[in-house]
Amino acid sequence: MSAEEWRSAVRVQEAPDLARHVLDRLPAPEEPRAVRVTDLVALRRGYWRAVAPVQIEGDRLERVEAGRRWHRRLGPALAREGALEVRVRRDGCVGRIDVLGDLPTEVKTGAQAVPAEELVASRPDQVEQLAMYCALTEREAGRLVVFTGTGDSEGRAQVVDFEFHGVAPLRAWMCRRSRDLRTAWSEHRTDGLPACRWFDRGCEYRAAGVCDCREDDPPAADPIASLVVGVRPRPDLATRLEEDVRARPVPSGPVVLGRFRNLLYPRRVYFERTRREPEPPLPARDPLEPLDRYEQIAAAVEGGPVGEVALVPSAVDEPDEEVVGFRGAPFLVKVSRARDPPTAEELLAHQPQYGLELGARCVATGTSSALLFLGRERARDERDRLHVFRLEFGPMSPFSRWWLERRTALDRALTRGDPFLAPACPSWMYADCPYRADCGCAAVSPRSQR
Repeated sequence: MSAEEWRSAVRVQEAPDLARHVLDRLPAPEEPRAVRVTDLVALRRGYWRAVAPVQIEGDRLERVEAGRRWHRRLGPALAREGALEVRVRRDGCVGRIDVLGDLPTEVKTGAQAVPAEELVASRPDQVEQLAMYCALTEREAGRLVVFTGTGDSEGRAQVVDFEFHGVAPLRAWMCRRSRDLRTAWSEHRTDGLPACRWFDRGCEYRAAGVCDCREDDPPAADPIASLVVGVRPRPDLATRLEEDVRARPVPSGPVVLGRFRNLLYPRRVYFERTRREPEPPLPARDPLEPLDRYEQIAAAVEGGPVGEVALVPSAVDEPDEEVVGFRGAPFLVKVSRARDPPTAEELLAHQPQYGLELGARCVATGTSSALLFLGRERARDERDRLHVFRLEFGPMSPFSRWWLERRTALDRALTRGDPFLAPACPSWMYADCPYRADCGCAAVSPRSQR
């Protein structure tokens, strides 16, 4: 597909009103980073996840991957219940709610079900996570969905509604946990944090010799049990969910596209798949350091009304990557070091990768409009730090053909063991590519600005 063909199917307009709206929500430079809800469920693990992250490996990685596959299968069925993967930021905390409909819903997968009346005692971490989502959305009740199964086989669903003793106690409890974690980060010590409930049961930080937990450390003394005032099983919803999942075919065959960007850089993907290097150590970060420009914009985009940022359900089995939407439109957040901002007319010529990737996301989700939030690190004026572009696609056929051609070429290259059957990557990828000595891309790639 020629550049002229796909560019003629895209109309780009700048959205200055939306840019000003998001800029008004931009965090102040001194504002601390938001704490993730998943870090507040297990405070010591949350501490180490920031300061000494480790790669997940072995059995735990297999369980995580199995859980992700189940979440993908459950997505279309859960979409009937409300918006999926809703991002929410409140009170210095950030969370991603699996489903937000009549109630905030947390979805878990596991090998064995627990009776509803025993969930608070035996799976308190799951109930606590649900309680935090209730606090963030100011709801006094939430729903827990537990799907049990082996591998990709048929599974059973358990749906339980929990009612809590008011939003204010939940928010106070959540803020105390957040304060304790920030204190541990600032003092570089974990002895003030409670021990994880799953001590020595597959924790990657203990296996890596990072965590300093001991078996006699005091456990959490949080009053989640006292904040639960009602537990109601919902077998009607469980049956409906099981029927919806059974009606969805199980994806078969190897996944060719792991991410949407694989369509842009297929030859590099070939080398990444066939010459796998050992995973590099995950970079540690200071959880108290100021947000960079990308993080500021991402926080501002997610910092609006609950439900404004949520998953846009995909109609395809791959890529195995979520499409997140802003008010229903797929979007990307990018940061440019260019001194001058691109105009709407220049965007597709100077940064074609943005239009192509957003076009692919629209193909996957059946949408025709997308947003690009483009931050600028060298903006001369504070109000010029962010430009928002709206891309309208139509017809979608050029992008569907481009998708099919690139995926087919990558699949053929992987099957036949020949990287030159995959299209060359753009020239801006060459300088930092670890495979540039073998790929041959630099000789044939068209020039383009990053």
